[in-house]
Amino acid sequence: MTTLKNLKQLIISLENMTMRKKKRERSDIIHLHGSEDFYIKLKLILRRKCHRVFSFISAVSGCLLLLLFSVSVFFPPPTATNLFFPRHSSVRHSTLPSPSAAFRVPASGGNLSRDLWSSSRSKFYYGCSNASNKFQTADVKTRPDRYLLIATSGGLNQQRTGIIDAVVAAYILNATLVIPRLDKQSYWKDTSCFAEIFDVDWFISSLSRDVKIIKEIPTKDGKAWIPRTMRVPRKCDPECYKTRVLPVLHKKQAVELTKFDYRLSNGLDPDLQKLRCRVNYHALKFTDPILEMGKLLVERIRMKAKHFIALHLRFEPDMLAFSGCYYGGGDEERAELGMIRKRWKTLHVDPEKVRRKGKCPLTPEEVSLMLRALGFGSNVHVYVASGEIYGGEESLAPFKALFPNFHSKQTIATNEELAQFSSFSGRMAALDYIVCDESDVFVTNNNGNMARMLSGRRRYFGHKPTIRPNAKKLHKLFMDRNNTTWEEFSSKVRTSQIGFTGAPKEAQPGKDEFHENPDSCLCQTEGVETIQNLTSVEHEKKNRMDALQMSYEYDPDWIDDDYLDSIGVYKGLPYRESSVVEEFSID
Repeated sequence: MTTLKNLKQLIISLENMTMRKKKRERSDIIHLHGSEDFYIKLKLILRRKCHRVFSFISAVSGCLLLLLFSVSVFFPPPTATNLFFPRHSSVRHSTLPSPSAAFRVPASGGNLSRDLWSSSRSKFYYGCSNASNKFQTADVKTRPDRYLLIATSGGLNQQRTGIIDAVVAAYILNATLVIPRLDKQSYWKDTSCFAEIFDVDWFISSLSRDVKIIKEIPTKDGKAWIPRTMRVPRKCDPECYKTRVLPVLHKKQAVELTKFDYRLSNGLDPDLQKLRCRVNYHALKFTDPILEMGKLLVERIRMKAKHFIALHLRFEPDMLAFSGCYYGGGDEERAELGMIRKRWKTLHVDPEKVRRKGKCPLTPEEVSLMLRALGFGSNVHVYVASGEIYGGEESLAPFKALFPNFHSKQTIATNEELAQFSSFSGRMAALDYIVCDESDVFVTNNNGNMARMLSGRRRYFGHKPTIRPNAKKLHKLFMDRNNTTWEEFSSKVRTSQIGFTGAPKEAQPGKDEFHENPDSCLCQTEGVETIQNLTSVEHEKKNRMDALQMSYEYDPDWIDDDYLDSIGVYKGLPYRESSVVEEFSID
């Protein structure tokens, strides 16, 4: 009992001491006002309070660090593949299923038994376009009273086909060719004339033995000569020109052929085909400012890497609208592309059927997977020639994740350097043409004008690798990737691409559009057939047939027939601040 009483007195005594201590502290603070000691003691009190706060913060921080450590130990890190495929539902253009755990995209292209940057048989083939002894020269063939004028149509490379065929048409008609008039009325509204894109004096002099060419039509009886305008059918052969145009030319002496693109037959006799090649690969040379800027772009990429890929991505809104393909963007995508699609009133397509036939451009994500499967690692530099990408940076993100060394005209050159070209679609397209031609590997995502022109040029000058996706087979591989490993997937991609890499003998003579496969102008050295890899013959033959089928199904001239003669529905698309398709994207 006594002990309990003593304990109670002790507790009361401690409480009294505590109260007296607090009272003294308050009293000290009150009496220290106005004295120098007040600030010192106040500082000591505050320091004790802060010490307690910092102790509490340190304890909380320690708990958080312990929690983070536990998470890192018990939960695995995300796979590399997850970084390449955005998860949120607003991302469009990803038609691929989510990757499986076994499908891990490597950073490197792996060890391959072949050279990525050249074809083993290309050294045995070369371009040959000299005329035969039967080919009549201009001084013998040209009639002094016949003048042929040409009005081209479309973008730069579409117009290029018209310029090439204009020379051949003038030769067929025994006429003097007036320098072709470039298209200034279509969507791009490029005011450039022939001499502002091509070296006109070189064009005239280099073809002087083949066709007489002048810069302007002469006057007639001191007055301006007004030619008769007319249009010939698509794929008009020499007999067609002699039947339809020659009588008018004989009567009027001057004829202008309008919307002149693909107005000459694909199949001509060898001398006329070789004339096409002399025009395309030797006479059509860009002006010095364009050549110098193009050379500068190439040099700057070469400073970063010994080899580089040039990719004509072709994933612009207009291309997707015309193809009729669907890329998983829901009602928003259907509305956006549907508005553009109204431009072609007779266009009715089934998106799934189009995709099964391999006629849909690959998404940037799919292109990146194809390139990695073919052996190109993340260190490879890629130059992208393209207009406005549908979906912008969101669409490009998966590609850039696999290939971070991503370049374009705008990233390599300054705005000041591009100023003299940027307002002219044809000149900007010419710069892309130069860089793509000079690239070690050219990748085309469609079969349009620029793709065909460059494919043929690269064949003519040594069969430099040109990769064209076998979209029909690749689509199945992309959709089935959940059920396979990366090793199996990449092996199947490489097999499917046999016959689609620009190697010699991929295309059968006369089957493809001539500008894509100038077979009459390709020669080979003796004994080359014995070098072919026999193990790939069957695959190459089968894939060649796939390529031929795709060529027949794909209309290479879709951008004709009054396409983009006016701004039409392209002005002011609702989904982007700057929604007008870039000047050269259709080409």
